[in-house]
Amino acid sequence: MTIKTEQRKIKIQGLDYPYTLRRRPYTRTLRLSLAQDGSLTVTVPSLYPIFLLKKFLISRFDWIAKNVEKIKSNPSIFGLRHTELQVRQYKKQTRILVKSRLEYFNQFYGFSYRRVAIRNQKSRWGSCSTDKNLNFNYRLCLLPPEIADYIIVHELCHTREMNHSPAFWQLVAKTIPDYKIRKANLRKI
Repeated sequence: MTIKTEQRKIKIQGLDYPYTLRRRPYTRTLRLSLAQDGSLTVTVPSLYPIFLLKKFLISRFDWIAKNVEKIKSNPSIFGLRHTELQVRQYKKQTRILVKSRLEYFNQFYGFSYRRVAIRNQKSRWGSCSTDKNLNFNYRLCLLPPEIADYIIVHELCHTREMNHSPAFWQLVAKTIPDYKIRKANLRKI
């Protein structure tokens, strides 16, 4: 399966919009996606004609303009690009942060977990596997401490409750009583 990718531009209402065109052999529909950095990608079937693609993009102009502006006015921390050296440094900082905060919060819970991994995740702050392995995004060290604590406790509580039931949120509230506020602040980031 060969995916062909090319960089293109389209002029809509006097503005140039660069986009990445991906032609995929087994795709049957058009797909439009915006990355965290505001870049636009259009995925189409291999033989899809350019004139129809342009028509499609023009019909989606309002959506494109609104969402590109939203991303640029409120950039996500996931849209930041870091060098390999920065990523390594942030991973070290995050590992130290996560281990110390897990140790602190687990005094109140006494939960067992297996492995702690710091990863370069594109859209998640953390996760917990059914094997009780905890994974955290290396960008955690860039967050305000109260939000990083919320994420760490959230994943720690998943070692006991692998869902978001009322019982799970009661566990989180045991050490983070204002978790709803922190969760809302995290969404803004």
